[in-house]
Formats: sequence, C-alpha cells, structure tokens
Amino acid sequence: MSNYLIVPSNLRYKGAPSVDEQIAISLDSHNQQITEYDRSSTISLAQVYDDERQGCTVFRPTFKTTFLYENTYTGTTGYIPFQYNLYYTAPVSSKQSTKWQGFPQYYEFDFYRPDVGDQHFNYKAKSAYTYNWTYYLTYPYNNNYTKQLTYYRNNINSINWIAGDGIPFSITNTSQNGNGLVSFTCIAPHGLTIGEYVELSLVYRNSNLFQVYSLGNGLLDSDVHIFNLLNIGYTGTTFSNGTTGTFKRVINPDNLTETKSKYYIREQKVLTNLTDLEVTKAGFEKNVFAEQRKLEYSSITPNNLTRISQKTSSNAYNMTSAYDLDFANLKDNQKRPISEINLTIVNKGYSGYFNQPSNGFGLKQGWEFNLSKTTNPWWNLTEQRSNTSIPVSSYTLTSGETKTFYYNLDLKKDDVMDGDFCEWNDYEQIERVVSSYYHKLKFNQTVFQTTTVATTNSPGYYYQPHNKMTIRVFSDYVETGDVEFVDQVPEWSFYSTSDRQFRWRDLYTYGFRDNLNRGVDYPYINTAHYPFSEIIFRLIPEGINYNENLDGYDFSFKPLIDECE
Repeated sequence: MSNYLIVPSNLRYKGAPSVDEQIAISLDSHNQQITEYDRSSTISLAQVYDDERQGCTVFRPTFKTTFLYENTYTGTTGYIPFQYNLYYTAPVSSKQSTKWQGFPQYYEFDFYRPDVGDQHFNYKAKSAYTYNWTYYLTYPYNNNYTKQLTYYRNNINSINWIAGDGIPFSITNTSQNGNGLVSFTCIAPHGLTIGEYVELSLVYRNSNLFQVYSLGNGLLDSDVHIFNLLNIGYTGTTFSNGTTGTFKRVINPDNLTETKSKYYIREQKVLTNLTDLEVTKAGFEKNVFAEQRKLEYSSITPNNLTRISQKTSSNAYNMTSAYDLDFANLKDNQKRPISEINLTIVNKGYSGYFNQPSNGFGLKQGWEFNLSKTTNPWWNLTEQRSNTSIPVSSYTLTSGETKTFYYNLDLKKDDVMDGDFCEWNDYEQIERVVSSYYHKLKFNQTVFQTTTVATTNSPGYYYQPHNKMTIRVFSDYVETGDVEFVDQVPEWSFYSTSDRQFRWRDLYTYGFRDNLNRGVDYPYINTAHYPFSEIIFRLIPEGINYNENLDGYDFSFKPLIDECE
C-alpha cells in the first residue's frame, strides 16, 4: 500500500461531494532467492591485517643506546665536593702539593647519575636520568639556506659562506697521466660523479659551468673529497693555486634550474617534552670496553677516607616513547610524509663541571668540517656563531671555594634545533648529508681547570645529538606521471617543466624490501607500529676524529682504531 495515496472525494476540490470508493488490492507476490555469495564472503585476515598496518600512522619507537666514551681530561679544583671525589692520577705528589689532580668520575658522564653522596646538590631519584643528559624525539622540519658557516684553514685563515652557496673548495694545479688538471679539494664529500657538472662561484670568461673530468688524486679514499677539471689551457688567476670558492652540483647544464642541487642546514623540530621518553638500563648488558676502577687509599686522599673510584662505565640504555605518537599530519623538510625521526640527546650537565657560558650560552655547535686535530677557533667561547640556541641557568654554592655552576636548560615540544649540512636535488628527489652536525662540551675552567694556561678555547668532547631511526623508505626509482594523470600523483611530487612531467619517489609499504635490502619491517600490534633501532652514542675527545681536507690531509692513511679507543 505504500505506492498509493488515498485522497477523500470531498477534498478533491471545493464543494466536492462524498462518494464511496474502493481500491483493488492484488495478492501477487514477487521475490528472489539470494545467492550464497551475496549473503557471505571469505575474508582474508592477513589482508585485513596488512590493510590496517599500511594505513596506520601511530608509532611507539624504542632506541637501544650504547654509550661509548673515554674519560680523557684531568684537572684540578678547589671546590671540596669535587676535589674529594676525583679519580686521582698522581695522589702522592698531589698530597705533597695539596693540589689534587684527577679525572671526574664516570657518573658525571653517564646517562644514569646515581646518588653518590658527594654533598654537591640535593639528589632526587626521579631525575637520575636527566642530571647529565636530556632526551627528545625530533624530525627534519625545515631547510635553512641562509645559515652562516665558517671553515678554518690551518686554524688561522677562514672561509666564510652561507649554506645555500654550496660546498667550499681550495684549488691545486696538478697533472695525471700527462693531462693537466685543476684539482678541487673540498671540505666535505662532494657527491659528484665523472661527467656531471659543477657551478662554481668563480667565473672564467663569462662562464662558471664546468664538467667533472676525474675524481681523486690517486690516494686511497681521495675520490670522495677531490674532483678535477681538465686544464684545457686556462690562463689568468681564476684557477691559481690556493684559490678558494664554493660549488654546486649540476646534473644537466641544459636544464640548470631543475638539475642544480640546493644546499642548506636541515633543522629539526622537537616532538616530545623531557618527560615523554622512558629511559631505563638495558638489563645487565655492558659494552665490550672494560670499566676502570681503583681503590683510593685513605693515606693519599685529601679527606683521609678510603673509597673506590670509577673512571668509565659501559652501560647500555633503552629509550622508549611514554605514549603513542601519531605522525599523520607531519611533513619533513621537503614537504613529504616523514620517513625518519631522531633520538636527540643533549647535554644538561646539572652538576656544573661543564658549560662555561658566553653571552648566556654554554654548549657549542658545529659541523664535521669544524673538527680539527688541534683546537679550532670556531669553538672559542668568544665565537658567538658557534653557540647553540640552548641557554644556560646556574646556581652558586660554597664549599672550600665559592663557585657558580652552569647547566643547559631543557628543550620543549616544538622547539627547533640546527642539524646536518645537506644537499637536495629536485630532479633526482634525493637528499644527501654533506657534513654531520655536532655539539661540543667543554669544562667550566672556573670550576674544574684542565689547562695550565688560561684560555677561552680549551679542549673538550664532541658528540652527535641527532641519532636517526628510519620509519619509512623512499623508492630507489624515480616515478614519472603526465599532467593528465595529476589525480594519481602524490602531493610531494616535483613538476619538471622541461620534461612536462611530475617526478617523485614512492614510499615503500611496511614489510617490503627491495633488491638492495632497503625497506622497513617492524612489529605492528594494537593499532600501532613499534619500530626499534640500535644506536651508538659517542663522546669524542678533542683531536681524535678530525677533518683537515684543505690542509694536507693524507687520504692514503686510515686509523686502525676508532674514536673511543
């Protein structure tokens, strides 16, 4: 009856009479039997699981961190809680001179600082993992093309440039197999291949584009830092020995705009606050390097007490996010879905051994090209450009002497830090790290004097704060798409006006690995991914890991031991 609308006869028009009416109702029925496949279907649980996994953007990352360091620098102090607790190096002569010399003990460096009862500050167990270091998750966020950079040649003469200018070099005229060469020694790996082009900051006869003829100077590993142009008879002083400048890599000189690389400092944004990571010791695990302990006899200690002192530790730690993190709306520095995050470790140094401030900042920053065999002027306290953006706070105590102790303040979610010096090529859609980012940690010489002569550029320790975890992998193949298929092109693609095509790299699915074993495959359970990464966090003493490519670095020699040995 739902197909009928009954209108009484007296309502059809004004003054209509009432009339009896009837409607014939059919008793015919119409039905159709539902087939078996319309009522039920087979569901693949494996497919449902994979569909949920591929669509999930929630992560709970875990880092296993092995801390390697060598307690290298001895010093003296008149502050009693420090003086009474050193790892003494010459206790007999120190007792005679009353000037006690030794190493700070391991707990001034370790991730976990126990309650040592040194009467220095009011210890709180809940802060045990954050007295010396703080830990955050960060991700690549932005490109800084205007960052001022400096490289010191022989620690005297400097090359100054901004990140967007490219990679600095120094010229040497040489020959190889009878051919004259203009050789360019770079401060960092150049990333070039033979046959590609370079755009120089130098101009020769109205041109600054030149083809790479060869790489290296015949010595081991020199290919990475040296590229050569064929000297076809260049005259004048443009390519004179010792001339410096910068270059940018170019794939195709006929398509200069799209195939020329860009150079920048990759900035990192903080994802978590201080208490958002859980830090624990990794069970009973120790690294392969033995811990150094010794018995300090009461007869040769300043307070006449016998104790055991320890110089180094060999602990491993787990850092895990305290809650699930949703990365759905996060874009990296190239405006793509994020494919990596970092465990960022920053020195806090609450005890006050370190971080002597200048203009309110104690922690220094630089790049691998700023590391040198001898102390580099870049790290001087008076060099403001090497200051981090992390300010210090302080407290003052008196015990034997009155001292002011400085420590770095904690970072907060959405803070931005500097990162690696990088290269990006739109046409290739590849990012390359040119020079890694470092922090430098120096002793506060007014608290713990490590140098016999007062200096504003004392030696110290380097470390890399950003430790990468890969959560997605971009394909090793560049996809292309025509304009008419724009609806099938991802939003991070690059449109090539010369090719009239979109260019991009696809993201591999979770669990897939290509023929180069590139990809990620980690547990997915309870609607979250659980990626895991093992990292080694190194505290590197001054002069061990250095880069002096413009000043006679011997590419034929490689040390047989690493920075921690």
